[in-house]
Amino acid sequence: MGLRVRTDDGRLLVAEEWGNPSGTPVLLFHGTPGTRLGTLLPGLAEQHPGFRFLAYDRPGYGESLRSPGRRVADAARDAAAVADAFGVERFAVVGRSGGGPHALACAALLPDRVRAAAVLVGLAPPDAAGLDW
Repeated sequence: MGLRVRTDDGRLLVAEEWGNPSGTPVLLFHGTPGTRLGTLLPGLAEQHPGFRFLAYDRPGYGESLRSPGRRVADAARDAAAVADAFGVERFAVVGRSGGGPHALACAALLPDRVRAAAVLVGLAPPDAAGLDW
């Protein structure tokens, strides 16, 4: 079902929470394409009982409304809205694949709120030196 979150510009984002309600908050960013439900890895919360996991459908994915003209940097504003809706002040971010740039945007633009950042199976520019696609 998910928590419905209204952004400051009136858009709707849909978010989920699982794990330890008093654990360290970690905001997970799904890959591209994907949804918040793709971050609900089987056994994740049980294997990491000290964490409170949050995830939301990025604009235009799953149940969240599109955001015409959206930029990756806009993820910081959306992540802050989701964290606020869950009553979370400081949190870590983890982005998988296409979610990686969004996690990094949050770390760069929300330095007072993001305590740590990680990218899993991140993207690379197709013309990166030494990269053999």
